[in-house]
Amino acid sequence: MHSLKKYLSSNFTKRLLTSFFLGAVFWSSFIYFPPILFSAILLIILLFIVFLEFQKLFDKDNLSYWLVLPFYPILPFILLIIMNQTAKYHDLLLELFVIVASFDTGSYIAGTLFGKHKVIPWISPKKSWEGVIGGYAFATAALFGLVWYERNTMVPWWILCSFTFIICALAFAGDLFESFLKRRAHIKHSGGFLPGHGGFLDRFDGIMFAVFFFYIFKDQLVQLFG
Repeated sequence: MHSLKKYLSSNFTKRLLTSFFLGAVFWSSFIYFPPILFSAILLIILLFIVFLEFQKLFDKDNLSYWLVLPFYPILPFILLIIMNQTAKYHDLLLELFVIVASFDTGSYIAGTLFGKHKVIPWISPKKSWEGVIGGYAFATAALFGLVWYERNTMVPWWILCSFTFIICALAFAGDLFESFLKRRAHIKHSGGFLPGHGGFLDRFDGIMFAVFFFYIFKDQLVQLFG
């Protein structure tokens, strides 16, 4: 109990303060500024990942570096920028970011407080089924809240739950994939730029997997969410 309180008072505080500050900048630029500015932010984050973080996971002189790099992380960020710059699909990114961010937050809180049954301990020792369930509950509640805020009450509840489940599964797969790469490279975080979080890759790992689903089904999702 004492160790849990100590952990929450240190890492959780850093994580909360970083999330509040960077989240405010991130969301403000997405909602209130021209899309080109948000695309520029995404591009800067991509360059930061490629030149400062990705090289910690792969040796640049190894063929695997050049084989993986175009698909992870470059392609996911290109898809994000394309959707952001297209008026028809721009607002879909709001659903993407809300679901993945809520899943990450809920998983962290539920896993820290109640996590006992590990998912794949040899890849990620801290990820638990309790955290996954808590993350899904947070993400579902967040999407319902967003739909209610947008007054889009025509979407059936079971579709929202099923859609959230798919995105959470993809986000979790992205998280596990990055955890595998970090474990393979014998590092804990992809970087240290975000106190309590690690690096930008640690925060975008789930988004980089989920964006493929959003991009492939973007026209159907526009019809669904309006």
